[in-house]
Amino acid sequence: MNMRMKALKHHVFFCSSEHCNNQETEPVMEAFKEQLVEHGIMKEVKINKCSCLGLCGNGAFMLVYPEGVWYYDLTPEDVPQIVEDHFVNGEIVEEKMMMRLGS
Repeated sequence: MNMRMKALKHHVFFCSSEHCNNQETEPVMEAFKEQLVEHGIMKEVKINKCSCLGLCGNGAFMLVYPEGVWYYDLTPEDVPQIVEDHFVNGEIVEEKMMMRLGS
């Protein structure tokens, strides 16, 4: 198995369909990358763009695995809290969570 994949703790999917591209996805993704580097966890989190996730009009939004958490209506200003709370401390940011798979 690829060593990069062994180190992953989270896999993040950002909707980049034509409907969500108008909802400022790119600035949010860039803010995430910057925060992951700042916290030294870039190798633990894989970020991908994907096609429609079916929640049009709620973006920018992302889906985080393995937790199955959907964060919505994201801005670059939301990113530091999500990275610190969720990715560093393991606590879901409830006020930005739309839903959780299996809940």
